[in-house]
Amino acid sequence: MVRNRKYTIAEQLAILRSIYPGSSSTTMANGFTWTMRVQPLPLSGNYTLKIVYCQNMAWPNVFISDPKPLKLAEGAEKLPHCYDSKKQQLCLFYPKYREWDSSKLIATTIVHWALLWIVFYESWVITGKWYGGGHGKWDAVIQ
Repeated sequence: MVRNRKYTIAEQLAILRSIYPGSSSTTMANGFTWTMRVQPLPLSGNYTLKIVYCQNMAWPNVFISDPKPLKLAEGAEKLPHCYDSKKQQLCLFYPKYREWDSSKLIATTIVHWALLWIVFYESWVITGKWYGGGHGKWDAVIQ
């Protein structure tokens, strides 16, 4: 089913809160910040996921706020698949392909993609190879 109606900022936050009751959030005049402690797999570490979404943004900004800094793979100088490695701002999809817009729920897309990013990150730390795919300029970064 294709959804034509876009979710409002308030709807996105309410759904995040209802699906993830252990999360916390703060609201701003035009958006919100949502955080939650996550452990994607039983053997994974614990991470604090932070999502910032405002009315003037095309998509949510996603960060790993703890631990900081994240470990790097041997020989790496920065995190793969990040818009900003120092801020640990994750790159979860390719905007040019319009894989996310506000007709989709953050709770069932962005959060899940962030959990997958963490799984690929943990593998990258051990192996030095990014198995999470990528596109364009990122392909050179992850090899």
